[in-house]
Amino acid sequence: MQIGVTVGACLVFWIISIILSARIINLAQLEGYKVVNSRKMKSIRLKLWGSAVCITLCNAIFIFISAAIANFYVQLVVQGLYAVVLLVSLTDERDKCEHQPLVYTARAKRLFCTYSVIAALLISLASVAGSVIKINKVALAFVFIPVVFALLPELVTAAIAVNTPTERRIAKKFIKNCKKTLSEKNIIKIGITGSFAKTTVKNILTTILNQKYSAYCTPSNFNTPLGICRAVNGLPKECQVFVAEMGARKAGDIDELCDIVDPTYAIITGVGSQHLATFKSRENIYVAKKELADYVSKKDNGYTVFNADNDYCIKMFEEYPHDNKIAVSTDKCLSPEGNDLIKVDDVQCDSKGLKFNLSIGEETVHCSAGLIGLHNLNNILLCVAMAKKLGLNIVQIAKGISEIAPVEHRLQTLELSTGITVIDDSYNSNEEGAHLAIEALKLFGGRKIVATQGLVEMGKEQQRINFELGESISKVADIAILIGINRDDIRLGMLSEGFCDKNIYLVEHLDNAKELFSAMLKKGDVLLLQNDLPDNY
Repeated sequence: MQIGVTVGACLVFWIISIILSARIINLAQLEGYKVVNSRKMKSIRLKLWGSAVCITLCNAIFIFISAAIANFYVQLVVQGLYAVVLLVSLTDERDKCEHQPLVYTARAKRLFCTYSVIAALLISLASVAGSVIKINKVALAFVFIPVVFALLPELVTAAIAVNTPTERRIAKKFIKNCKKTLSEKNIIKIGITGSFAKTTVKNILTTILNQKYSAYCTPSNFNTPLGICRAVNGLPKECQVFVAEMGARKAGDIDELCDIVDPTYAIITGVGSQHLATFKSRENIYVAKKELADYVSKKDNGYTVFNADNDYCIKMFEEYPHDNKIAVSTDKCLSPEGNDLIKVDDVQCDSKGLKFNLSIGEETVHCSAGLIGLHNLNNILLCVAMAKKLGLNIVQIAKGISEIAPVEHRLQTLELSTGITVIDDSYNSNEEGAHLAIEALKLFGGRKIVATQGLVEMGKEQQRINFELGESISKVADIAILIGINRDDIRLGMLSEGFCDKNIYLVEHLDNAKELFSAMLKKGDVLLLQNDLPDNY
């Protein structure tokens, strides 16, 4: 009888462990299938170990205080309560990945299968090991079960390790097919990288190039090897230009992407502080981003566009080995064809967008774009330079500029029916973009509210960078809502500039901030939503 109940209980525990593992696998998926000890993972570990310790103490109390009640079924009831506690504690909404829930890809399903086998083995072993231990003639069948649950993150890590050889073989197959598809198509291939503005520039360029070509770009934030492979799977048959966003977290990442895409053209948007935690220094970031320019420079007809407002880009431009290059911004143009090849004047920038006169050589045309912020003019000019190289005339370029729309969640202006304006910049997560968003806020009238979670992945500079972000916010905002792990550093930066502490609201989670929005915002207000951190934070 007890054997049957034990097997049934182990089966229930196994099912519960699979349910509980979903959030851990979700967080691992966000980190490229690595179990990183992020804020949410720390919270989950604390709950797992806390529950395990509590239930072990409860077992000890039942076993040692009274042999009369310390029987097998009492243990089962205690473990059942433990399972309920786990399910309740790990369904805490604060630990939930709201923006990027678990995607049940083929890889995720394979991981679940491997994890399920490992969990089943360990739960069975824990039950057998417990059954051979007896106190007061009571077999401790479930005494080790809490340990298995406490080690759930480690079990997921083990499952990832077991699957790694298989995943590498599968990835190689996808990459091989992707390279074959791109090599068989006679299309123009452009790579875009940088610490900031990659997605914006990618979308601007695709919109402009569509005035002459059938252009297609990597969707969303597909900027990794497998992300680009997924994008190529959706490559339209009529595609003439493929624009690939290229991300990097370490040296060699861009080289790997170049090997897949084989770009002939490149845009370097700039080198900044994003991913300092993994790169360790801006020099390392510079070297990584330069991999794209180096690759393109080896092509006979390779051509690279650099951001002339970024010191590292200017350095890269000067090191570029031949004359197939240009560095451009709103106030300078460095080109073998002449330093006035592309220029703008009569620039107007307001809350509705940009208006300016664009000159390419001897031709001039008036342009307008529905993007806010003067920095977006720089982004447009990078694309203008590339479009000119690819044979678009000034009329086609101007028409493309007029069709540019804001990228979702990147300085996207939303006019609510309540009369409140929301500037959604929640997907921008770099130092340069954060300060530029605050500058853009100046263009709006009304009471200005900034809600921010600050910046992460900045390594040792994170505290300083968030302090400086606070200094910038203090010069523009009327009210600041500071959320999460960086709130104290941002607040100190604001106070250092004399900002009134009564107008600073500190909250732990975004949900708390949303409650403040409901109570605080009124008609005519402008709310800047800045940098909604990834779910793993």
